[in-house]
Amino acid sequence: MPSHHSSSSHSSHSSSHSHHSSSHSSSRSHHSSSSHSSYSSHSGSRRKPNVPVYRERKNQPTGYPGTKSRIYRCKNHDYVHYDRAWTDESTGKEYKAGYYDEEGNFYEDIVFSEHGQILDTATAVCRCDYCRMEDSRPWAEREKPCEHCGGNMSLVSQIDELATDNNSFIGSNSGDFNLKSIILIILLVLISPCVIGGILGAILDLAGVDTSDDTGSSSYYEESSDDSSALSYNIPDIGSTMYLKADDGGYVLTDQSDYQDNSASGDYKKLVLDSDGNYYEKATDAYVWLNTDIDPPQFQYWYEGISSEYGDYGWMEYDPDNKTWYIEVSQGNWQPLDDAVYEKNADRMWHIDHDFVVKQ
Repeated sequence: MPSHHSSSSHSSHSSSHSHHSSSHSSSRSHHSSSSHSSYSSHSGSRRKPNVPVYRERKNQPTGYPGTKSRIYRCKNHDYVHYDRAWTDESTGKEYKAGYYDEEGNFYEDIVFSEHGQILDTATAVCRCDYCRMEDSRPWAEREKPCEHCGGNMSLVSQIDELATDNNSFIGSNSGDFNLKSIILIILLVLISPCVIGGILGAILDLAGVDTSDDTGSSSYYEESSDDSSALSYNIPDIGSTMYLKADDGGYVLTDQSDYQDNSASGDYKKLVLDSDGNYYEKATDAYVWLNTDIDPPQFQYWYEGISSEYGDYGWMEYDPDNKTWYIEVSQGNWQPLDDAVYEKNADRMWHIDHDFVVKQ
């Protein structure tokens, strides 16, 4: 799950880039430090993620026409999710929708736990012991009687513990990393920038180099620094659950009461905050992050199978003015999403409309 975000935006200041050639940001394991719509550049710290250690995969499904999810690295197995059934055209072999582990074994559904806990907002597949009907229901309601015949329900979903940076399960050797090592690294991180900065500053002063910023670069929004200082931001207080409802081609924020009253008959979404600060929707395998570290704030998106193709980058933004998706392909380099990629994934891509900028 994404743990570091981009501090840049696809419309950040750039003296050599227009709106269409500016940038979208970061990897699902990095929150983006930039945005394609920022008024000014922001220097965000970015670190490479720990390289995950995956089990060797064999006997895997073939010929899938869609986009596979990332590998879910867990205590017992590593899983890849396929969101629909398909037939490999080259072999004629049929495959079911669901999860496949590193050995090619099939699982209809997996419920993931983190730190030994399963959120009540998780969903699980259950089967009636009497009539054998299956349904997908909230985890907290897994033991409720069958809605068809009142029979007892049994859990179909498998449960596995997600691996984290501190709980990799594979090749773990935490004993070699003692407290003294941690303290030394912290000291080096704190001291090194100061020492290096001081040395560079002294060299530049001796050389008579003017380090002031006079590039006079302009932003996509063509706001001067005086104008941007007169802006205030409408930052929503979302909490641990994000509620959305469809509105004019996108989604807008709503509240729990509206969701409970109308979601059964309308187009609504409910996303739960994860431990990395992202809101996740399983149906589209998408993560949303409210990036308040950029100017102005923006919602940024991570779509598995699209964003994950860009390594340490891949966070995306939607530009409502041009109705265009942007993706950060490298540090601060936001590019319009390729048309072919969009067409292939258009049915699962969605965005949030929210006016962050409030003129004073």
